[in-house]
Amino acid sequence: MSHNSAWKAEKLGYRNVKVFDAGFPGWMQGSGNFASVESEYVAAQLEANAAVLIDSRAKKAKFDQGHIPSAISIPDSEFEKMGGRLPRDINTPLIFYCEGYT
Repeated sequence: MSHNSAWKAEKLGYRNVKVFDAGFPGWMQGSGNFASVESEYVAAQLEANAAVLIDSRAKKAKFDQGHIPSAISIPDSEFEKMGGRLPRDINTPLIFYCEGYT
C-alpha cells in the first residue's frame, strides 16, 4: 500500500518521497536487524514540521485502532479521493508507512 501511495504522490509532482520497502516483516528477516529503529531523525523532522507522516493502512481497520502520533490517514485505496490532504508544497518530504506487502 505504501508503495502505491508513494507512486501516486510522485505522479502529483512530489519528489522527496520515501518508503520503507519491505515493511516490518522484511526488516525482521534481514540479518542483524532489530525490532526497533532509531527514531530521533524522523521525530525531529516531524517536530520541526519538515516532513509529513502518512499512514497508508485502512482507516477503520487499522488507523483508528492505533497509529503513530501526528500521522495523517490517507489509505492507499482512497488516495485519489483523499490526496488533497497532502501538503500543498510538493517539496515537503513525505514519509509513508503501512505493514509491508502482506
